[in-house]
Amino acid sequence: MRMRNVILTLVLALSLGLTACEFGQVEQGRCVAFNPETKTLLVVLDVNHDQRNPHYSGGVHEYTLPADPSEIGPLPVPGGRVMFDLEKSTVTIFNPETKALEVLNVQFTDVEKGIKRTHPKVHGKTFPIIDKDKMSVTEYSARLQALVTFTIPADKIDLPPATWEAGDEVRMYYKENAKHQALRFMNITRTNIFKK
Repeated sequence: MRMRNVILTLVLALSLGLTACEFGQVEQGRCVAFNPETKTLLVVLDVNHDQRNPHYSGGVHEYTLPADPSEIGPLPVPGGRVMFDLEKSTVTIFNPETKALEVLNVQFTDVEKGIKRTHPKVHGKTFPIIDKDKMSVTEYSARLQALVTFTIPADKIDLPPATWEAGDEVRMYYKENAKHQALRFMNITRTNIFKK
């Protein structure tokens, strides 16, 4: 009987201890801005939580990298292009002046699917390719395995090339009481989890 009481007490203490713990949260999204001096980044959150089909419409949020350098993976490379929508003929970009997302109506003039990174059309090439005469941008999406060319509005042709590049996909672990201070940071784009 005494052993049973001891075990029951241990189980109750353990369950009480676990319920008192504050577990953290994880957010994932596309990096659109990074300041290496202040160690802060702006991320557009993914609302789908599906790696094969992300949807970056969770708003723009600011995070600070962890204070512990061992909790930081490769630093993020930001980009202004948040996502393509081939069906709706739109490209969503981040506007650094307003710190908001803009959905541009575009016309996709050429879409080649099934193009892997090793394909001769993209291997060794630098994207985006901006043609000011045709008012078009050619960009490669590794996730979609697509090489796309689209026309853009005339007032957007002089935007910096980084506007049309996709930023790195990143993941942050944080505690709810300090949401914007990441305790762990992972650069999904630049981390090969299968590498030994």
